[in-house]
Amino acid sequence: MKVTLINPPFLARDSVGETKSIASVLNVVAPLGIAYIASVLRENGYKARIIDCTLGVSHKDLLGILLTESPDIIGISATTPTFENAKKIASSIRGILPKAKIVLGGCHVTALPEEALSDGCFDIGIIGEGEETFLELVQKIEKRGLSCLEDICGIAYRNNGSVFVSKRRPPIKDLNTLPFPARELLPELSKYSPTPASYRRLPLATLMTSRGCPMQCKFCDRSIFGSGYRQREPENILDEIEELVYRFSIKEIRFFDDAFTFDKERIFKLCEGFKRRGLKVSWTCLTTVTAVSERLLKAMRKAGCWQVLYGLESGDNQMLEILGKGNTLQQNRSAVYLAKQTGLGVRGDFLVGAPGETKESLNNTLNFAKGLPLDYAHFNKFVPYPGTEFYKMLIKQGFRFNFSKCCSITSHSAVIYTPEGISREEFKKFLDRAHREFYLRPRHILKRLVSTRTLAELRGQIHGFFAIYNLRD
Repeated sequence: MKVTLINPPFLARDSVGETKSIASVLNVVAPLGIAYIASVLRENGYKARIIDCTLGVSHKDLLGILLTESPDIIGISATTPTFENAKKIASSIRGILPKAKIVLGGCHVTALPEEALSDGCFDIGIIGEGEETFLELVQKIEKRGLSCLEDICGIAYRNNGSVFVSKRRPPIKDLNTLPFPARELLPELSKYSPTPASYRRLPLATLMTSRGCPMQCKFCDRSIFGSGYRQREPENILDEIEELVYRFSIKEIRFFDDAFTFDKERIFKLCEGFKRRGLKVSWTCLTTVTAVSERLLKAMRKAGCWQVLYGLESGDNQMLEILGKGNTLQQNRSAVYLAKQTGLGVRGDFLVGAPGETKESLNNTLNFAKGLPLDYAHFNKFVPYPGTEFYKMLIKQGFRFNFSKCCSITSHSAVIYTPEGISREEFKKFLDRAHREFYLRPRHILKRLVSTRTLAELRGQIHGFFAIYNLRD
């Protein structure tokens, strides 16, 4: 059995729409999800191939590769913004490889299995985590084709024109049992281009040390990993870091966990492991403001961390309650200053335009961001993605959403939802204004130049400046 896994293209027009200046600073990183699945397949004796179309593999070239190699099973991973591209690929594959089994994975099919499989482009959908489910599916197809699929937990499949969803598979309990992602099947990490706000040195690798998030944010899709928090042991993580450093020659790591410091003692052990193993690599992480302390941040800095990313989300206490953040403006403010006092850089993510947002709360968020010593602030557009509490709430209220066009949080032009009292045009102007007012302050520009440490970082800062400068008014 030959298996090919595809990461569909996510071109500039898909991500930013008409907001073309942002295209030069998009975050393009290696797809860990399908790299994990490929590793599990290979560990169990199957031939696996990965094609990452985000790095310029054209539709024509992709079909040429598939036609030449003629895989038995083709897996395509898709988020909601990339689903239309995934569907286009699957439809074309049907025409050239009619016997191939086409499997869809990712958060979109997990949240909307019946809808995702309704038009017949895909044979099967993977619901939730894919490693164990995909392996069992391949084993079953090898023996019996598409019969008896109902025995497999964690899938959706078509049968006689209808879509059936099997029993949900329990989350993987011990993440330490998973092999490391098969990065050797991906293009060289130097080919990827992370957003300039996230690195000082290149090449950069992303790494996940935990799955699941205990927070209850209403805008976040937890359909893949769930709300239960599962984590890898520090020694297992350090082994993967050593592989990244010595085998793949990376110079920086971005920990992609939703709540990296949720278990503080685990991070203390990880930081000690950096020193014990002599791992001199810089890194950044995403975490929550309620899961840090001065002692922890200092330990992280000594271990190579130079920046933390907080999901601050709003500069308005009422909006924080509506979003389900579970923290206050004062907690947000304190966490930012605490990180700066320990010598760390700080990125702040803000989510604007969610239900309950007003013109006043939008301005409160912008002023809050400008009043903090943030190095970077991302004002992300709210999109009611399937799988989130907001999506379920809005659907019950009678809203219907078309995700077939640009529905990325980084597009300022394609707005599929605005809260009551704010027009689409007003919201688009705010998105541009917020970024320009935050980044184009002379004092902020000078601070960024003074704090720049590497040539790679300087190049990124220059790209970032012109991306913001060229935003339309």
